[in-house]
Amino acid sequence: MSPTKIRNDVIKLSALSAKKPDYYFIQGYLMGLGVLPQLLNPSEWQPDLFGDLNVQNATELKYLESLMALYNQCMEKVIQNELKMPAKCSLSKQDYRDSLKPNMPLPSYCKGVLQVLKHINKRMLDAEQKQALNNLNSVLKAFSSEKAAAKEFGEFAQYNAQEYKRNYVYFMADAIFELRFSNDLTLSDEDEAEFNNSFLDEEPNELDELDELLELVLADTELKALEPMQMLLELMEGHITKQFIKDNTGHFWGLQEARPYMMLRAHRAKIHALHGYTQKAQSELEELLKLNPNDNQGNRFLLMNCLIINKEWDKLDSLLVKSDSEELHATASRALSAFVKHGDSKPANDYKKMLQQQSKHFAKILTGQEKLKEQPPYYSPGSKEEVGVYLDSLGKQAWISVPASLFWLRKK
Repeated sequence: MSPTKIRNDVIKLSALSAKKPDYYFIQGYLMGLGVLPQLLNPSEWQPDLFGDLNVQNATELKYLESLMALYNQCMEKVIQNELKMPAKCSLSKQDYRDSLKPNMPLPSYCKGVLQVLKHINKRMLDAEQKQALNNLNSVLKAFSSEKAAAKEFGEFAQYNAQEYKRNYVYFMADAIFELRFSNDLTLSDEDEAEFNNSFLDEEPNELDELDELLELVLADTELKALEPMQMLLELMEGHITKQFIKDNTGHFWGLQEARPYMMLRAHRAKIHALHGYTQKAQSELEELLKLNPNDNQGNRFLLMNCLIINKEWDKLDSLLVKSDSEELHATASRALSAFVKHGDSKPANDYKKMLQQQSKHFAKILTGQEKLKEQPPYYSPGSKEEVGVYLDSLGKQAWISVPASLFWLRKK
């Protein structure tokens, strides 16, 4: 059954119903069903979504078949961790409010997800599940209307709106993991007691010292930081064992106890990269992406530039297939890949044009026509500061590693 037929049939089915939800509300609702910790049968969710359905003949029964086909596709996306919103649910880069007017796809989709999340009994959730659900609800509510967005996004509204939109898939993935799968990984009583005692046996001041050391190490990008970092990793590997890694590969960031371990390894990769050991950094970052394909840490950005410096073009192209086309790092990497393969050509120049559209500062900063000030703790898409984030992940070194690329970038 083609996507067009499914869409058309579902729209016709909605027209027969009492509530008449639009297509994006329906898509959001069906994806939201994948978040629920309990299974809802169609006999339960169809009335909630549509109200009374007036299906009277064989043709209209086909519409129901298309609805179930769309439902099955959404559940498959949940299983495969393909959680992006539909392409039409985009967010304006000029003024986010343009995308949140009544009946626009983005708020309709978010309202659909919010509607189905009302079926969750919060009293049955543990603290981590509640937190994951609250985080997801906050994002969805922020995009449900202009009024809600203004309240949530505050002073740096355009920047915050873009960040919320970009991180939606991570909040969605965290909620799905916590609500549906975290209980499957629960330790036995004996294992849990042993795990807890391993921390309780420590004196409080020792734990404080470890926290302080972790903070210091993560703030240091010199090679000397590798020694205390290795010591911390060895301590953690008493709990983050090979079996633990094997059992939890694919959703590592969802485990609170694994996050300091992930942070240390990502920082070790950054130190190696900054000091020229890009092959070591690449290997580490590739492993981190296996542990956490959702890449909540943004490890893909440094990895893209390491792959360029290491001339690993096939691996780069494979990584870019999974990357958001609106990310500055991804567009810059695609531009360099096209330039290496095709030279000063239409494919390469098309990506260069996309770069110019995404950031008027990119080419000027990389070619020395503009200067950057000290990097602030935030940035907005298209700003100088966004280019600064790119440079911090070896962006300039990546372009320098490709002969003549900076001359081509500056060329009108």
